[in-house]
Amino acid sequence: MSGRIIKFNEPYITGNEIDYIKEVFKNNHFQGNGPFTKKVQSLLESYLGVKKVLLTDSCTSALEISALLLKQTDNDEVILPSYTFSSTASAFARAGYKLVFADVDPNDMMISSNSISEKITVNTRVIVPVHYAGLCSDLDPILKLAEAANVDIVEDAAQALGSTYKGQKLGTIGRLGCFSFHETKNIHAGLAGALIINDESLIERATYVWERGTNREAVLNGVADKYTWVEIGGSFYPTELQAAFLLAQLESLDVNLSERKKIYNVYSDNLAGLKMDKSLHFPEAANNQVINYHAFFIVLKSEKECDYVREYLLDHKVSAYIGYVPLHSSPVGIKMGNSCEDLPITEEYSRRVLRLPLHNNMSVEDAENICSYIKEACQHGTT
Repeated sequence: MSGRIIKFNEPYITGNEIDYIKEVFKNNHFQGNGPFTKKVQSLLESYLGVKKVLLTDSCTSALEISALLLKQTDNDEVILPSYTFSSTASAFARAGYKLVFADVDPNDMMISSNSISEKITVNTRVIVPVHYAGLCSDLDPILKLAEAANVDIVEDAAQALGSTYKGQKLGTIGRLGCFSFHETKNIHAGLAGALIINDESLIERATYVWERGTNREAVLNGVADKYTWVEIGGSFYPTELQAAFLLAQLESLDVNLSERKKIYNVYSDNLAGLKMDKSLHFPEAANNQVINYHAFFIVLKSEKECDYVREYLLDHKVSAYIGYVPLHSSPVGIKMGNSCEDLPITEEYSRRVLRLPLHNNMSVEDAENICSYIKEACQHGTT
């Protein structure tokens, strides 16, 4: 292996981004919701098979729009995993929801339907399954719980563009879905996102919220003759520069997934022995799922062993990432009245997660070497 550092992530570049950005200058339209925004939205609508996509400046914004659209009373609660990025929680907290954190299934580090069932109340308004690492949450029991309680599902599919469940694209199964195009994702625009509207009755209001709470889109389309404030909204969409960059990326999605799959499979194949002898664990997609190879993570036997493997990799110029610190036991979570003891499974297993480098600038040899280091570290750590 060469002396270069294998970074945890390197942004994907197709080569066509600059050409499209030059077109933005020719169009002389920079502010957003212009020709490239519409092209990206149309491409995503076709790819996902949905009626309406709104391009946003981040997945956080897509989640915030979702929270605003579904809010009904001051007592509304949202059930979400504690093992997720802060945006999942912040978006709903800012809209006035009470955050109810649920435990994870240690097999895949995603929200447990059993934990959800214990936390549903008459005030539950939304459940947010987070499709971690491009894998799929255990949706069938979650959907049944939501239907029985008349609760909406908002999919946090930030990491899951291209993944499917029973032939249906993730992000299109709940009432609303949210994607991220942050530069750490498979496909990116530096920073951007998308709101997927699977309930046509929400399209008009969602567009108002997206357009700073105004009916600007209706005026531009000749449907309304007066420009006015009609919803509580925000400045939620990106510039045309970002949209142009993203269009080039989306047009290369199949190539991106194919390249990432090779690295993912090296990890899966080479670490299968360690999984079999229970030195570590990693989840695998079920037969009814297709994944986008966004991330590959392992769960070690203890926090101590996880730290040892991470440091061993770092000594060999490999940057691995610990995953999320649980939100319920974070400083903000504690201020909200939560405690470390609330979610014992999340608290225990989050300390044992290690995400491995996975990006399109890696080679198969890089991944093979990383697996060799992990095997060495696991052997050393148990002797």
